[in-house]
Amino acid sequence: MDAIRSMLDNIEIPKFVRIRQSFDNTKIENIEEEVKKQFQKEKIASTIKKGQTIGVTVGSRGLANLKEIVKYVCDNIKSKGATPVILPSMGSHGGAVAEGQAAFIRGLGVTEEFVGAEIRAGMEVVQLGTTDEGLPVYYDKIASELDGIIVLGRIKAHTDLDGDIESGLYKMIVIGLGNHKGAQVMHAMGLDKAVPRLKSIARYTLNHSNIIFGIGLLENAYDETSEIVFLPTSEIADAEADLLTKSKKQLPRFLFNDIDILIVDEIGKNISGNGMDPNVIGRGMIGYKNKEIRINKIVTLDTSEESGSNAFGVGLSDITTKRIFNKLETEAMYTNAITAIAINGVRIPIAMESDKLAIQLAIRAVCSEEPNKLRIARIKDTLSLSEIYVSEVLVDELKTNENIDIIGELKEFEFNESGNL
Repeated sequence: MDAIRSMLDNIEIPKFVRIRQSFDNTKIENIEEEVKKQFQKEKIASTIKKGQTIGVTVGSRGLANLKEIVKYVCDNIKSKGATPVILPSMGSHGGAVAEGQAAFIRGLGVTEEFVGAEIRAGMEVVQLGTTDEGLPVYYDKIASELDGIIVLGRIKAHTDLDGDIESGLYKMIVIGLGNHKGAQVMHAMGLDKAVPRLKSIARYTLNHSNIIFGIGLLENAYDETSEIVFLPTSEIADAEADLLTKSKKQLPRFLFNDIDILIVDEIGKNISGNGMDPNVIGRGMIGYKNKEIRINKIVTLDTSEESGSNAFGVGLSDITTKRIFNKLETEAMYTNAITAIAINGVRIPIAMESDKLAIQLAIRAVCSEEPNKLRIARIKDTLSLSEIYVSEVLVDELKTNENIDIIGELKEFEFNESGNL
């Protein structure tokens, strides 16, 4: 460490200022009323009968208002004289074991006590059949024994898939309800070839299963619910493509470009399937999700509390910290990476003893002739891009952007005695 410190200690870190980026803030004000209204749609109301047991899928993403939406869905199922049950639906997440997946959704606030429904978790599947392309179609065994399934999921740009259908109800059907085996089939030929498989398997499942309708959720750039849409099974495909287009326009993003160094306080599966969203940082598991985003070096400082020891996605950064490195328990992380054939995400970057040394190394690694003029941004995570920090050199440029406000004064970062922010 003495040799490393001698190379980095004298590297000056510039001053930073807090800015606010403004995005479309459309959101649903009354979630409970919106869910109730959607349940009253003509093609939806008739799908649930008195005395039935209806499953509701819950995935591994930390969606806005997730536990409230699930609770209100369960309440409306009960109002029709039926019994709701919660199905953890997340492919290989939670260590690809039932107990891990049940614990995962409880950690998201979806508990039996709060939503008023039993959680039934299992990894066993049945095979519904085979697609015209020869792909086996797997379906959660517990789900197959119920009277009906409601597929609930957020529709948004996927971290790596690129097509008219990416992350949404189709993915929840194929991977969520397909469990670990379904996830393996979908990813078997690599993420760059996954979209055609996703469509084929989802279409077959919709035609040969007990799915009664889907609930698509959209979120704005402030991580708030902007739209809730109940979709009959026959309308899911066309509607999901349209909703994806709308969702992409609401993504949080940087309202400026050419970033020399991006400092990310936290990564995690609750933030993005890749720990950091490639739609924000540009980099993905199979190359660049968005080549228009230009970021030279990325520094990751910690994992989120929800993600804990799973640092999947740390491999997308150039520099990390011993804080992440020392908490790693690789089994869940590797299971996820091998299932998705996304091994880039679990490579371990150079890990520095402190935040300060990690930032100083990034400054050195950029190899700039004028390090005091580096364009640096610091964010909490890739979901939180409304209020961020930028280095001093960016201030004059961003003052002219009508969607950006300077809301603080230039200050040096404060580090504790261990060198951490």
